Amino acid sequence: MSSVPPKICPCQPAISSARRYGDCCQPIHADICCADSPERLMRARFSAFCLGLTDFLIDSWDTTSCPSRASLEAPGPRWLALEVIESEQCGNDGMVRFQATFFEQGNFQQLQELSRFRHDGHHWRYIDGDATWLTLDVGRNDACPCQSGKKMKRCCMTK
Repeated sequence: MSSVPPKICPCQPAISSARRYGDCCQPIHADICCADSPERLMRARFSAFCLGLTDFLIDSWDTTSCPSRASLEAPGPRWLALEVIESEQCGNDGMVRFQATFFEQGNFQQLQELSRFRHDGHHWRYIDGDATWLTLDVGRNDACPCQSGKKMKRCCMTK
């Protein structure tokens, strides 16, 4: 993570009413037990991917499906936006359906996933998910997928 934490939490849209990182995912990054639902853990995991918090990602992943540390530390996409579509919890099992927008190899792309979570008696862990990867077709007058509120032709991503 950078030495200066972001003001707005990465799991929030970049608008003035978004929650601050210190009030949103930072407490969960400091103590995974603060994630009291699958959705809260999903949001914290998205923020951890944005901030490069490999230790948190490993700690929040079920040991049977966790990838290697090296694969998590490898350069990856620039994660831009998260939208939680649906979330539910039934006992120790939970699911979150979301879409996450990212920028990689000169393209805006989107991950759409139905993620599965399980509470292990101590905290929630990510088990696995059914994922679909899409390349977004964004016109120059379309709203930029980074949620800056700017048109693509004037977005910070094009500079």
